[in-house]
Amino acid sequence: MVCDLPGVNTLLRAFSNIHTGTKTGKLSLTLQGEQWHYYFLDGRFLFASGGTHRVRRWQRALNRHCPHWRIDIQGGIPKGLWEYQLLHRAVASDSLELTTGKAILAAIAAEVLFTSLRPTEISYHWTPSHQQGPRESRLALSPKEFRRLFESVLALWQQWQALGLTYISPDHAALWTGKTGDSNSSLTTRSARTFFNGQYTLWDIAQRQRRSLADLTRTLHHFINQGTLQLREIGDLPSPLEQMQMVAAAVAPPRRTIAYIDDSATAGAYLRQIIEPQGFELMFIQNPLQDLPLLLKQQPELIFLDLNMPLIHGCDFCSFLRKTSVFQATPIVILTNSDGTVDRVRANLSGASEFLKKPAQRQDIRQVLDKYIQSMPLTSANGQLFQAYRSAVN
Repeated sequence: MVCDLPGVNTLLRAFSNIHTGTKTGKLSLTLQGEQWHYYFLDGRFLFASGGTHRVRRWQRALNRHCPHWRIDIQGGIPKGLWEYQLLHRAVASDSLELTTGKAILAAIAAEVLFTSLRPTEISYHWTPSHQQGPRESRLALSPKEFRRLFESVLALWQQWQALGLTYISPDHAALWTGKTGDSNSSLTTRSARTFFNGQYTLWDIAQRQRRSLADLTRTLHHFINQGTLQLREIGDLPSPLEQMQMVAAAVAPPRRTIAYIDDSATAGAYLRQIIEPQGFELMFIQNPLQDLPLLLKQQPELIFLDLNMPLIHGCDFCSFLRKTSVFQATPIVILTNSDGTVDRVRANLSGASEFLKKPAQRQDIRQVLDKYIQSMPLTSANGQLFQAYRSAVN
């Protein structure tokens, strides 16, 4: 491949050295403050990443080559190069064809390459590694396949440059600011309301309209210069891991609140370690008189109450709570270092539901929870979570 652009030649030489040297590692570039990375295994291309729209690129590649494929999250969502790991898992389990997996890799790499190309000289850094991917991975592009991909991206980039479109970033979103219904423009009809609303990048619009990026942008060029179409930066979509966490939070029941009133922070930390793994939220209060409004607002389902506090005796505060309509039926469990008969009688007279000696044992605390509060699952059923997640990522 012959090219008179220094930046392109720099990348060509770097990739050629990796291919011929059958190197394993990561090639990193810093362009306009953003990091771009190319991963290789024994000279074969594995994956490309970088920029601010990592998930958008992933979704576009899936929508183009396997719109009906559903991510299998039963094995968990990996971190790091999660895109490659998900594809590798699917290919290894035969839930995705190898050719489809390689097509997705190529689609993502094409966008990264397009953004990486520069007419001026660029610099890069090579980080060797022996653990970038499975040593026997079939999911990789050969040097010949990668070179063919590079040539197609370079042709698009040169066309982009010849049309005078280099001032436009395809990662920007298009927002129509002209009048709808203008007969002089097809952009002012339904497409303007659907695609040019500031929510889709030019990459997104080109794919959804099944047009080449250069053809679409050439059409928009006039309206951008006219001022009726504005380009603006837009954020990325949530990753599969973030989507899974959001779905889990949405389908899981709210955590129920238990209060612990004690002037000792150490005692509060100890009880928190026992309570919260059971699926409850512990509201720790050191000054019950000062934090009474918070207690009334939260209305915990159960209250653990220390007997000996500096500002008010536990039995006195228990009697006060029992006189309020909010806490007349709330289980109140007295915790104290003293286990005398007088304290027990006084606790009963104040309306306490239970009396435990400090430090309370884990088994005793759990028995109290089972006795006074109906047990709750820590998370929603896996089947419900998986089903909701699959719908969310579609």
